[in-house]
Amino acid sequence: DKLAKYGIEPLVTLSHYETPLNLAREYNGWTNRKLIGFYENYVRTVFTRYKDKVKYWLTFNEINIMEWNPFMAGGMVDFSPQAKAQGAHNQFVASSLAVKAARGISPEIKVGQMLAYQPTYAYTCDPLDQVAVMESSQTSLFYSDVQTGGRYPAYRLKKYEREGIVLDDKPEDYDLLKKYPADFLSFSCYGSSTTTTHQDII
Repeated sequence: DKLAKYGIEPLVTLSHYETPLNLAREYNGWTNRKLIGFYENYVRTVFTRYKDKVKYWLTFNEINIMEWNPFMAGGMVDFSPQAKAQGAHNQFVASSLAVKAARGISPEIKVGQMLAYQPTYAYTCDPLDQVAVMESSQTSLFYSDVQTGGRYPAYRLKKYEREGIVLDDKPEDYDLLKKYPADFLSFSCYGSSTTTTHQDII
């Protein structure tokens, strides 16, 4: 109400690195599909309560931090590639369900995704450095590809195949991702970096 009084448009993040501790202890956080239903119930409650006061929402703050700190991003104590892939998948499905819920509660609500974005540049013109930049960028941009594009990109599916990662998923998960992608993309950008394959430079 105070924001509206001063003409300030709020943008609210639904989950900002605060997965309830009990969900981390009892379910290993977002590796457990049960959190999808918990989250859906939560967002429906919040959307209904604030539908006339908040138009813009974000599902998970810097969702791609799952790659580097799954405890912070998803309340997970298992840091294995398999666990991180599963945690990300469950959050993707939960995000799509949030978009779906918003559609049914108010046509005014827009639900976006939020990415930690740090541009990476090749240190040299060496093609190997250029490939390293591409692979580094894919690690982060995969999350926005799924949430705004509505599907898993081939480069990530190939990575899972090479690493033997098999998701605990359902066919309807992919229907949800396709039908209810994020309405917009937002990101935080605190800096940039360079990468190289040349050990003598590092």
